[in-house]
Amino acid sequence: MTEFPEKNEKLVFIFDVDSLPENKISLFFKRSITPSKIECPLYRLMHNAKGLRPEVTEYMTKFGLPYEILYRDEFIRKYEGFEIFGTFRTADATYPSVYIVVGSEKEERQVYELISSRYFNKCDSISCFSRVLERKYDQFTELGPDEFKIANTPGHKPVIAAEEMDEKEEKKQKIENAHQKIVDMENEMKKKQNE
Repeated sequence: MTEFPEKNEKLVFIFDVDSLPENKISLFFKRSITPSKIECPLYRLMHNAKGLRPEVTEYMTKFGLPYEILYRDEFIRKYEGFEIFGTFRTADATYPSVYIVVGSEKEERQVYELISSRYFNKCDSISCFSRVLERKYDQFTELGPDEFKIANTPGHKPVIAAEEMDEKEEKKQKIENAHQKIVDMENEMKKKQNE
């Protein structure tokens, strides 16, 4: 874990596997021999045959937030009892995932899901993952925890302000008008060719 004591936020990366010795041994051999057989996409993304990828460490240092990497059972033990989205319990979390812990050791800390498991099936490179992480973190800091949770609930449709709706309608109308002009010109050209 990298330490940045002045920050009051920390990222927590959670693998979709428990920390049992047999699991760790299995992961060691799989990452060395057959990495494609590693079931946890976050583990596969963050590791190569030698261990944690150097580019992951480099990227997280540049990102600037402290972080820790935990197995599923370690996360549950360490964060059980913390408030996660109000009534959300660590036992109900989806894995793999990335959480953000807000608050220091001395103040009350809260834990929020930053990236849910559904994103890891779509991201198979560090660059893809870094874009998702940056976008989600920016959204979290911009909206705040409560609005972020609402905006990232599956099926959520954002409410669009009236001015924004008017701008969208105006753009849509301009596009439709331009398209109609093209169709009219094509029809006119066809008509002249047939004469």
